[in-house]
Amino acid sequence: MNKLFAIIPCYNEEENIGTLIDTWMEQKSKLNEHGYELFVYPIDDCSKDGTKGVILSKCNEYPENVKLLQHEINKNLCGGLNTAISFFSENGNEGDLLCIMDGDNTQSPIYIHDMLSSLEDKNSDCVIASRYRENADVMGLAGYRKMMSDCARFYYTLILRIPGVRDYTCGYRLYKYEIIKKIPDKFGNDPIHEKSFACMMELLYKIYICGAKFSEVGFKLRYDFKKGESKMNVGKTAKNSLTTAIKLKVKKGMI
Repeated sequence: MNKLFAIIPCYNEEENIGTLIDTWMEQKSKLNEHGYELFVYPIDDCSKDGTKGVILSKCNEYPENVKLLQHEINKNLCGGLNTAISFFSENGNEGDLLCIMDGDNTQSPIYIHDMLSSLEDKNSDCVIASRYRENADVMGLAGYRKMMSDCARFYYTLILRIPGVRDYTCGYRLYKYEIIKKIPDKFGNDPIHEKSFACMMELLYKIYICGAKFSEVGFKLRYDFKKGESKMNVGKTAKNSLTTAIKLKVKKGMI
């Protein structure tokens, strides 16, 4: 049986990560029927609250399926992506899958089944849970944040032009082992460099450079389920997103 690695970067998600892990474990039987054994790996990025303790309690509750990945220093989201890429590349095998998602319980694991179907039906290398497809919705998000996301979509579509992609910034994605393995081979260790949330777009474009084929499924983004404050620096993220897209486009022309 192939494995599905759900790797979840976390920083100060004490109020959210336990519920998210429980929801993942509710998908275990159905994933087994689909031919995948589920393993959940929350990454604690040196949280200052009780995140690590909650994760360890879930490791005890689900000892065969939930394992903690611990950063010794805070590495931000880009460090979480690098950890996920290196861990999956070293421990996965051909036919295995990697799901990376946010740790704030705004993205439900129930959509993994639609993502698996899209991966198989469309022969994709990466499936994105998208806010811009049929049956998608965003609940509980401030109006200015939604406007930023919509503007980012149009900007990235104009600059990057990745076939099959409408949602460039959502971090909830499913990847084949074969495409993830190409990233360190092509870009070296720690291939993701952007410190802001623009790192999600950087990862997307770099697997595109590696030859990835994309598909998307609509999902409901539930910011009304999130507990605690947002960690996004809106100004910094907007600025970095604009410049990162241009840098990546130029770099592709140099490869």
